[in-house]
Amino acid sequence: MFVVIQGAILLFAIAPVAVAITAGQLGATLGCTVDESGPHPCELWGMDIGNALYSAGVFGWLTLATMPVAAGLWLAHIVYVLVRLMRTRTE
Repeated sequence: MFVVIQGAILLFAIAPVAVAITAGQLGATLGCTVDESGPHPCELWGMDIGNALYSAGVFGWLTLATMPVAAGLWLAHIVYVLVRLMRTRTE
């Protein structure tokens, strides 16, 4: 269970970066520009996905919020596990 919770915290922390990297890679594969200056036209299957790629690319900035929260969750979980271990050893 420890590994599952730690993995969930890690996924929460890096998810915005993963979304932004995926948007950049998709844009590069399609030959489109994906940056923070604004949406650029990008065709995929006859549809313009430039706005979606721009939104997903800017989503990476959410990491500024998720990293500190994840660090706090990680520390709280470690302390919780250590306290439980100490309690079970003394009983």
